[in-house]
Amino acid sequence: MSGVDVVALLGAVFVASLTQVTVGFGFALLAVPLMTLALDTHEAVVISTMLGLVTSGFQAWHGRAEIDRPLVKRLMVAALLGIPVGVIVFQQVDERVLKMLLGVSVLIAVVVLATGIASKGSTTTDVLCGALSGALAASLSTNGPPLVFALQTRGLPMSVFRPTINTVFTLSGVASLVTFVVGGDVEGAAVGHALLAVPVMLVGSRIGFLLRRRVPEAGARRLVLTLLVVAAVSAIVSAI
Repeated sequence: MSGVDVVALLGAVFVASLTQVTVGFGFALLAVPLMTLALDTHEAVVISTMLGLVTSGFQAWHGRAEIDRPLVKRLMVAALLGIPVGVIVFQQVDERVLKMLLGVSVLIAVVVLATGIASKGSTTTDVLCGALSGALAASLSTNGPPLVFALQTRGLPMSVFRPTINTVFTLSGVASLVTFVVGGDVEGAAVGHALLAVPVMLVGSRIGFLLRRRVPEAGARRLVLTLLVVAAVSAIVSAI
């Protein structure tokens, strides 16, 4: 990697980890598009999956007393069904097509959430969003949008939203990483680049914890929608 590539990698991890800890999600949504400025998309997905396990796992443990466990169970069962589909997509489908589909679907979700069309969650919504999140986790490592959609429709307070969504991130991340290892998609270079970024990720996470206390719940929800729009537009531009 050149010096510019290293800066791009570390910058992507810093911004993604800071955002993840501040609002509860967003690591892969930001990290993968930014990492692809310096790395192959497949390697970016693998690195994002490895590093995302650290940030999401810590947040899930930190807020374990507030986790909505029945909701996590429904989402994870569905996610496990979607992961095999995501693995096939990861290995076979053109990445530009995936990014375009991701961007468009996220924008649709933002419109639905912002307009209040989906104001009440349901078991069907949980299952569909869980399965889609599993497929996205194993294909683009960006399984946040469907999970955010499911949790937002239930109107969860941020104190429950953050640990609940991060528990699903952690469990699906472990499952995805196992499939990557078994499929031979984890290379030494990806592991080395992930280790290189760990110190920056820790700094970003620490700053995120400090910012979290200063962001009111209403502001955090607006930030969630804004982040979804930015991620969607980034994915579409990258695909084009």
